[in-house]
Amino acid sequence: MGTTLALQGAYNLAGALTQPDALTTHYAAAFASYEAHMRPIVERAQRLAFGGPPYGMPHLLNPETWWGIWMMRGIVALIYWSGVVNLVARVARPKPASTMPVVDYGFRDLGEWRGE
Repeated sequence: MGTTLALQGAYNLAGALTQPDALTTHYAAAFASYEAHMRPIVERAQRLAFGGPPYGMPHLLNPETWWGIWMMRGIVALIYWSGVVNLVARVARPKPASTMPVVDYGFRDLGEWRGE
């Protein structure tokens, strides 16, 4: 999702800055439009599994004691050898980047820039 957000963010920022209001001196309106459009997408991508800190996925995958490390390795080995990973991968696939909404800002194709 990081690459998708970066490319979509750059595209949406360029689109917001090329709108008629932004072409004068109203950059604040362009940035507000960009923020309003991107914020829900970014928040959805940044949600942490299992509710976030202190009980979320980063805490579970980064134990601080030898006992926690031992338990984590045992659980990961059990999950790997059980084949549950393959089942989960088939059922809960990540959403492909092509399903992200793209706003049409009216940018010209490369051929139009070349005069083709």
